[in-house]
Amino acid sequence: MDATPAKTAHNSRWSRDPVTDRGGAAVAVYPTERDIEMFTLLARFRYLPADYIHAFVGGSQKALSHRLNLLSRKPNLYLARPVQQRQRADANYRPLIYALDDRGARMLHERGLPLPPKSRHHNFVHELMIAQVTASIELGVRESGNVRLITWEEILGSERMPTATRQSANPMSVPVTYSFRGATHSVAVTADARPFGLERTIDGKRSYLFFPGIEADCGTEPIDAGDPERSSIAKKLCAYLAIAEQDLHRSHFGFPNFFIPFITTGAARAESMMALLERLTERGGSKLFLFKTCPAFTSPERPPPASGHMLTEPWQRVGFPPMALDR
Repeated sequence: MDATPAKTAHNSRWSRDPVTDRGGAAVAVYPTERDIEMFTLLARFRYLPADYIHAFVGGSQKALSHRLNLLSRKPNLYLARPVQQRQRADANYRPLIYALDDRGARMLHERGLPLPPKSRHHNFVHELMIAQVTASIELGVRESGNVRLITWEEILGSERMPTATRQSANPMSVPVTYSFRGATHSVAVTADARPFGLERTIDGKRSYLFFPGIEADCGTEPIDAGDPERSSIAKKLCAYLAIAEQDLHRSHFGFPNFFIPFITTGAARAESMMALLERLTERGGSKLFLFKTCPAFTSPERPPPASGHMLTEPWQRVGFPPMALDR
């Protein structure tokens, strides 16, 4: 890390004013290899709190906090701190959330490293939940000695991937036709986050789990809307049930199996989703749907620590025993 001596900064944690050295000059830094690793993480996950970044890169948490602070202030501006995080009353007491800024993205581009997709950020709370869930799964894989993450890039390049899907405009989307309350719906189902798989080695034997992504629910849409044309959890469940029944996970992705993780904001809402699935399957349940909770950023509940808990702690199912993804 740069050895430029800096005086204690009294800037607001929300401003982009520079940290100054003892002579009053703004402290400029040039990204190190560890910084590039952090930029790459933020290109992949879009948003990450500082404690998640630390869980990935390690080292001194205090030194990392100082470094993130420098990288997000003038004249550096490699990182950004999304303004939406200030909406919480306790925002000053939570780990800061970071995103890649334009200068950081240019640094990745100059090195030929993957850049974040060029898309507008529509819902900070939702996208942050997706980032934390997928980052937790990846942290769990890193901590595990028996699980390997199968990335979307690896899936796309696999000989199992149908050519028509690989060459389609949006290979992550699964076209499906299903019935809901007497009406027929034809949609392209696109999960939150990219499809992925897990290769597990248990007692010397390999097994595989595949996922279309995750479904991150922040409680903004109804569980079961009275209007059959309105988006709802019920319609999502019916669409995924149809995908499984029609073996579209095989014909579209080449997946030999198919599990759909639903993450929602609290136990009561998760129980409502599971009760709905039980009704939709006429009390048969389904081994394919996995349910877990994660407090939304706007929730008064404290978030779980940055760890691999999404991989290592069991997911609930309807009509079947809980399922741990790492064993």
